[in-house]
Amino acid sequence: MAKHKKRRKRKAKNSGRSQPSDSPAVKSTKWPLKWPLKWPLIFSIIACVAIAGFWSIKSFLRSDEKIQKEPPTILTEQSEPPTVPSKLTPEQEISALMKEELELAEQMIRDFPGSEVPLVLMGNMYRNLGNSVEAVKYWEKALDKNPERPDVYNAMGWIAIEKGEYEQAITFWREALRIDPKMSAVHNSIAQALMALGKYREVVEEAEEELKNSPESYFSYYLLGQGYLKQNEYEKAKKYYEKAIGLQPDHMNAYYGLFTVCSRLKLQVEAKEYMATFRKLKAKDSKALREGNKAFDDLVEIRKGVAEAYGDADKLYWEKRNLEKAEKLLQRAVTLDPNNTEYLMKLGSLFQGSNRLPDALGMFEKAREIEPDNMINYINIGVASMQLKQFANAEKVFQKVITLAPKISDGYRELAHLYLITGTRLPEAMKLAKEAIALDEIAANYFILSWAYDKNGDVSNALSALKRAIELDPDNPQYRRMHELIQNRGSRGGS
Repeated sequence: MAKHKKRRKRKAKNSGRSQPSDSPAVKSTKWPLKWPLKWPLIFSIIACVAIAGFWSIKSFLRSDEKIQKEPPTILTEQSEPPTVPSKLTPEQEISALMKEELELAEQMIRDFPGSEVPLVLMGNMYRNLGNSVEAVKYWEKALDKNPERPDVYNAMGWIAIEKGEYEQAITFWREALRIDPKMSAVHNSIAQALMALGKYREVVEEAEEELKNSPESYFSYYLLGQGYLKQNEYEKAKKYYEKAIGLQPDHMNAYYGLFTVCSRLKLQVEAKEYMATFRKLKAKDSKALREGNKAFDDLVEIRKGVAEAYGDADKLYWEKRNLEKAEKLLQRAVTLDPNNTEYLMKLGSLFQGSNRLPDALGMFEKAREIEPDNMINYINIGVASMQLKQFANAEKVFQKVITLAPKISDGYRELAHLYLITGTRLPEAMKLAKEAIALDEIAANYFILSWAYDKNGDVSNALSALKRAIELDPDNPQYRRMHELIQNRGSRGGS
């Protein structure tokens, strides 16, 4: 089982559960590769048929969230993804899943020789087996095909950290940020390397940069506490440790940090309380480790990793319009990691694209059950409901979106869209469209506003709003066709 411990270690990176220490580095082996596969929601508004895809809205993502990798197995165009017999021991199932991962990566290399994605997957597989040398070889080949892969640089940074090559790790992470300046947690990773190098002022700078992208990152506040502690600025360190535990109440090392700074500030009563909490959390952590089933925990992580590989692989088959293969890959991902809403939403989008609307709605409903506060799930449900002409349900769902995200325009736009396609509550549609524009001046919102003006008999403002939509999205043929339609009706004196 030792060869699989790398995958387990990934959980620990930002948890703050490493051994308490004043020492420079908070070491970790969490190096997740993540390719956010953004499946846009495509609305055929003129035809009143919307196809919802996988939405990726930054304000709804967890700040330090990381995802492991996944693998699949496809040997021929007709072959089904293999299933692992349920009566295997955890060790046997892990072995079968690793074989499955290897077969998927090899098949994809054959199917997509010009793509870097299979090479990245192969590198992931070797990394999970603890073979970093082979992992890096495949990742370097991937970068030769596509040097703009921030996730690969991020992974290589963690391998460098494990070797104690802190400057090299920072170089890799800087390259990742060059490609994707908002890549989650990378500034925190750099801060950890800088702690090991004793560059404490720079630790503070990097943690502050991370907070600009992820203001709820408890680990950034913890790193600020560490940085200020090392500079003997105890009041500042105390403030940031307290913010860390405010966001993450069981952050064991933050309590140890508070014990340290309170001791140095002669706040003995507080120091004693923080040490008591630290010891309680450490005992709880140790008990969980003793009682945990390592083989089962490893299996859970391996399943998630293999599921992620299927989820990554399906994108290539989708782009190739091999929807049957893409569906098989996603179905396997869902089987292995049934609570991952990304796969459910992507599978729902695939069903929508093939006009299997009840199936699509079912996937989106499952995603909502898992993440009941995620507005993306409600938007997907609402669009699918409109396609199924379940207008009452769609209205209720879009109202829920507005409640969940009152500062984001999507709910207002889609509720206005619903009223426009049903020809009901047209003044309310106008009001909603204007609210959407006030929140976000994008082409889709101007298009809905134009439609609302037109439905309410204001042709002049309809054309003006549509002109703005075309300026923002000049390649959209629907906007141009609608502009011609309204203009021709206006020239004939129609409304």
